[in-house]
Amino acid sequence: MNTQRQPIATFVGLFVALGGPFILTLVFGRRPTDMAIPDKVIFSFVEKWALTLILLGIVFFWERQSFGSIGIKQMSGRDVLWGIVGFIVGALSFVLTMPVIHALGLETTSAGITQLAQVPLLLRAGVVVTAGITEEIMFRGYPIERFGSLTGRLGVGALIAYVVFVLLHIPFWGIGGTIQIGVWNLIVTLLYVKRRNLPACMLMHVLNDAYAFILLPTLFAPYLR
Repeated sequence: MNTQRQPIATFVGLFVALGGPFILTLVFGRRPTDMAIPDKVIFSFVEKWALTLILLGIVFFWERQSFGSIGIKQMSGRDVLWGIVGFIVGALSFVLTMPVIHALGLETTSAGITQLAQVPLLLRAGVVVTAGITEEIMFRGYPIERFGSLTGRLGVGALIAYVVFVLLHIPFWGIGGTIQIGVWNLIVTLLYVKRRNLPACMLMHVLNDAYAFILLPTLFAPYLR
């Protein structure tokens, strides 16, 4: 393989993974109220899947690497267990940070959750699956592994991916919600660094979003404001 080809492909891949969502956020804007509009929810699906498929194409056809190179591997029983533990700890982090966010006079993630409660269950399920798969590929597996490879330090890749993921949530969730997501993101990032297994992170992410976007809106929407 051409030694100059792989870095170029990787830089393009990093731009797609991290720059693509940033550009789309700037162009189209993102607000919690968008989650109550089915057409905008569907459009967000298209955006995320399109970027993810392009990224996977870069990995397989341009970088000529396997999907295992970005952490997409078979889960062991231990990986499943860690994914579930990560979900529990992550869910608790939202509960524990909520009083702090309220004390600061900021909005929590509850605003977006109550908005999403207004769309059909099928769309909410689509949000859960789409975010759980595409965001883990774009913001976790690919950038952590590639920045880690370029710098020789996996921790550097994890830090860059963490910061970008958090910053991209500010326009949509505001400072308060982003603080909560930042704490949760730290947990799932540590899970990836520990296990190097992206499906375990996807499991944690899907369980978290199913709890937040399906269970809570269905059962507790009147109490989330």
